[in-house]
Amino acid sequence: MKITITAAICLVFLAALSTEGMSVRGIGVDLRCRCIETESRRMAKLIQSVELFPPSAHCKDTEIIATLKGTGQQICLDTTAPWVKKVIEKILAK
Repeated sequence: MKITITAAICLVFLAALSTEGMSVRGIGVDLRCRCIETESRRMAKLIQSVELFPPSAHCKDTEIIATLKGTGQQICLDTTAPWVKKVIEKILAK
């Protein structure tokens, strides 16, 4: 009886360890918005590439993430900034 209870506790413990750190994001599903802060300063010349993420069930905001030249740093752009609106228009026109 004690061996059965000990084995069950060990199985529960192992199951908990195997799922710790797993993320749904790893399989392509985001559970929250990517952008916490946004940048509104004009920096079009520093941008290497831009990704547009439309609103979804997990984030009500349109998010634009730009990768900077040289450093490869990714920053979130303010979708209300006039120059960013032009970037969005260019992306949607393609």
